[in-house]
Amino acid sequence: MSESLGDSHTQHFDNVSSDTYPRYVICIDYGTTYTGAAWILAQGPNSKFSDIRVVRDWVGGIGAKVPSVLTYSSSSSQKWGYDVGNSAYVIRWTKLKLEVPTRLDALKSMKHTLQEADMLDFGPGKPQSDIPRHLIRTSADIVNDYLKEVLHQVRLDIENVRDSRSLEQFPVDVVITHPAVWDERGKNLTFRAATSALKAAFQNIKVRPGYLRLASEPEACAQYTLQAARAQNTVSEHQLRVGECFIVVDAGGGTVDLVSYRIDQLSPFKITKVTAVSGGPYGATKIDNCFLQEFLPQRLSPGAYRKLLNIGGARERYGRANHTVLKRGEQMMLDRFEVVKREFKGRAAAGQAGGSYILDLPPDIGQVDDPSRGIQGGQLFITSSDMEVMFQDCINGIKQLIEQQLVQVDRKRLTVRSIFLSGGFSHSEYLKKCVNDLASSWRFELLRGDECWTAVARGGVLLGLGLNCRVPPPVVQLPYNLGLVISKRFALYDHGPQQRYKDSLDGEERACDHIEWFAFKGDLIKHNEPTERTIKLVRKLAPSSSRAGRVTIIVSAADDDPRYFSPNLDSEFRSRGLTKARLCRSGYPNANRLSSFTPGGVDRLPPGHNSTARASASGADRDKPADPQDVRADPVAAGRVH
Repeated sequence: MSESLGDSHTQHFDNVSSDTYPRYVICIDYGTTYTGAAWILAQGPNSKFSDIRVVRDWVGGIGAKVPSVLTYSSSSSQKWGYDVGNSAYVIRWTKLKLEVPTRLDALKSMKHTLQEADMLDFGPGKPQSDIPRHLIRTSADIVNDYLKEVLHQVRLDIENVRDSRSLEQFPVDVVITHPAVWDERGKNLTFRAATSALKAAFQNIKVRPGYLRLASEPEACAQYTLQAARAQNTVSEHQLRVGECFIVVDAGGGTVDLVSYRIDQLSPFKITKVTAVSGGPYGATKIDNCFLQEFLPQRLSPGAYRKLLNIGGARERYGRANHTVLKRGEQMMLDRFEVVKREFKGRAAAGQAGGSYILDLPPDIGQVDDPSRGIQGGQLFITSSDMEVMFQDCINGIKQLIEQQLVQVDRKRLTVRSIFLSGGFSHSEYLKKCVNDLASSWRFELLRGDECWTAVARGGVLLGLGLNCRVPPPVVQLPYNLGLVISKRFALYDHGPQQRYKDSLDGEERACDHIEWFAFKGDLIKHNEPTERTIKLVRKLAPSSSRAGRVTIIVSAADDDPRYFSPNLDSEFRSRGLTKARLCRSGYPNANRLSSFTPGGVDRLPPGHNSTARASASGADRDKPADPQDVRADPVAAGRVH
């Protein structure tokens, strides 16, 4: 029986056998600067990778990829990709905001927010429609909105090529790619956005559920790059020899990811991964940031730089919030710099002066010649030395990553033959030159495919098919929320008056029955791989107090997540899909692991899902149940918590 992707009560993408054909396989390569998508209607396990179709028809433009940009301009409807045009508040590089920020990045973000606080002049007479939506949208919201547009175009592309009814007749598998080094928060937010976008894009049709999978970008890139090179005879026999290895360098906009493979067989083509995937933030946007945040402020006079930032005028008066939103003047200069960045080849030899590159400055900026700043006739001159400085961190980081891969291969007593350069950043002639110099010093060959920009999207489809490679395990959504009942310091904005009490030991005002949610419905659950959540709490103990304690865990199948729990209102919570369970054990902290338990109300969870839990504990306030000092819950693919 078919089910709608828009049905929020159905667990999708996890219940059709992977050997059912025909079936659709779609890959979404969400990137920092550009996003790609590819798909195939596979007729069997031996489908041809030449049948993979790359989506090229986007709103506002044609291309193998679409810009990863979005705007919520109040003067027009939501726009994205090629269609943003000259809009204000164009949000870009959102992918870089999904990971947990470093302390330095968090402080920089706070500083910028405080600097823009005086821009938020929203009086009582201000129409709400005049307030840009990006001020109240999180990075996850923006990725969700953007991927909805991308998936809608993928659906249209499929319907234009195939009978639209085939989407209801055949299973649909989806592969989502991610960087090699990507924290759990980044993976989870991308996964949640993608699943939400899939349901929205296919909400008006009935789709047979298939599998949802995650694949690393370098592995997807490697699969397509090598299989295509072998099938199209773009590499010779001496470049690919059985038993030898190759390194794939996927150079993208935000990150550069690497992985090494050994060739096991040429016909049919078989390879084995021999190193751990590695990567770092050395993509093209690092050069863009250097140009915008360091080079331009140094080269332009303070007055000229202020003029550049104020070109957008009043329409940019509200600031960027916590997003990367370039001013109109910055965007103009970055667009002009993009051509220089791509064509820069470096100096012919060390010590040579090299050529200069010219950028036209906006009107009324740079009208007075200043040779010391490289400004003449309203133009900004950039030397080869300037360009090398802007590339320096990226080049050094990429070289270090390649050398780390070489060390891993060498430890296994294997030999590297070639380096394959792929990804959008690989179009940089200077990057190619630097990597080629490194390869030559090690007597390797450097190869760059003709379709390197779409290699990840195409390779993701290959992984979904399992064509001469291992299929990534499926992932599913957590079917319920998980939380702990604790006491917290009382806050008017977060707690109700009925929760308020005074701690008898320290006199602090606290809120009882506060629910601290540590896992949420829809979160990423990996196949046979536990997910750990840690909440550190404190219990005050008098010398004569009992060391026995207990903790209340909430398992909720509701779509919302209430802030507090009342044991006297069980009927209300049950009607909202909430269930209650308690753990008990005496004699901690010396014996600080609480026994496993099975909560009541499991029959209200989706079929096939059970729940158990394990926790370690250390306390609670006054006569409350003991709050755990360290509580862990490990959701597994089957939906079990243990």
